[in-house]
Amino acid sequence: MALLGKDEKDLSWRYEGRNKSGALVSGTVEAPTAIIARVKLRKKDITPLSIKPQTVFSGFSNILGALRSKPNSKSNNTHEKRVSLFTSLARSREIHNLVQDQNKDSKNKKKVKRPVKDKEITIFVKQFVVVIKAGVPLLRAFDIVINGQENRKFVMILEDIKFGIENGLSLSESFGSYPKVFDQLFINFLAIGEQGGILETLLTRYLEYKEKVDAIKRRVKSAMAYPIIVVIVCCLVLSVILGFVVPQFQKIFESMNAKLPAPTLIVIALSDVIVHYWWLVIAVIVSMVYLFKYTYRVVPRFRFFIDSAIFRVPLFGDLIQKTLISRWTRTLSLMFAAGVPLNGALRSIATLVDNYLFGAATLNIQKDVESGSSLYVSMQSSNIFPNMVTQMVAVGEEAGSLDFLLQSIADYYDQEVEMVIEAILSMIEPATIVVLGSVLGSIIVAIYLPLFHLGDVVG
Repeated sequence: MALLGKDEKDLSWRYEGRNKSGALVSGTVEAPTAIIARVKLRKKDITPLSIKPQTVFSGFSNILGALRSKPNSKSNNTHEKRVSLFTSLARSREIHNLVQDQNKDSKNKKKVKRPVKDKEITIFVKQFVVVIKAGVPLLRAFDIVINGQENRKFVMILEDIKFGIENGLSLSESFGSYPKVFDQLFINFLAIGEQGGILETLLTRYLEYKEKVDAIKRRVKSAMAYPIIVVIVCCLVLSVILGFVVPQFQKIFESMNAKLPAPTLIVIALSDVIVHYWWLVIAVIVSMVYLFKYTYRVVPRFRFFIDSAIFRVPLFGDLIQKTLISRWTRTLSLMFAAGVPLNGALRSIATLVDNYLFGAATLNIQKDVESGSSLYVSMQSSNIFPNMVTQMVAVGEEAGSLDFLLQSIADYYDQEVEMVIEAILSMIEPATIVVLGSVLGSIIVAIYLPLFHLGDVVG
């Protein structure tokens, strides 16, 4: 096995678990991957409950998030809304910690610089289901599926997972060691499928779910791609004009020895910055992008406010909100139908959604449900779901068909997403033409404005 070669560097893993007598134990174990660490512990008659890489900075993110937990005192909202916001911020830090804990369990963070593509995951699951349905033994099924993979890094991951299964780990334990590759929903389905003997059925339903979610993701990305490309092209055109065209006109203006209008002076100043300090401009842009991404990733409060502000962006905010509702209801429907307890399903969904505001609301709902409240009342009090969604959930709870109605809600919002995407695409083209034309037109007018007075200068 390539992953277990002699050149593989051992890492230190901090574990908590139970020994043979059931007592809680903790300590460290040396191993190149989380799976091998679990295998070593099993051989010592220790059942690991959690296992994380031991690093100097292991608690840095949590501390940083806690330092930024103070609510905004300048808010004009009511006391109830301020309390709700504070609670949501606390929940956002809890989500952050949950996500970080899941990610830290994986050696994939070091071994795989770029996560495996969703398409590769989907193809793998399809192949795995087909082979399992054919009655092929589990380990042999892994060999067949591994041989069909082209991504070498993915092959190494699958070989590591197979090694864990060979040494007594369950499917959910082995796959769960790679949370950056396999999502929590997939891990939950593996655990339930193993225990209930319905692995094929659940994996088939997971495939159906993933294909629908991936289709929506592709549509959303296609709607986002066009304006991003237009902005990039616009920036390139402006750079060429300011870097090469304007300096030529500047020489003409200097020979005219005339007083230049303010718009022309501004364009010339921008041109000088591009020509002489282009490296500084690039460095500032790259630094700002990196700082934003880093802060967004490690500071839960910052990410919470960004994710909240996204919903207020015209059209795009509506698109993202409806996409999140569709995915939220579809995921809950699938997990509820599979027999996952509601508390556990909600907690898993909180880490699956790509928005901390929705994640915080989900954890609030989970806490309310855990305290005995109905799902309908909890969702209604979160103030994040439309009234139609909560009313459908209420009907589903009363009729005992919650999974069916949640699925219906997801299908409805899939259609809504399509309508919003069509509206965005129909508006983007004229909007970009207006914006691009205005910017470029302003620069051209500023350049040619002194030439209009050339006759006066000559006279």
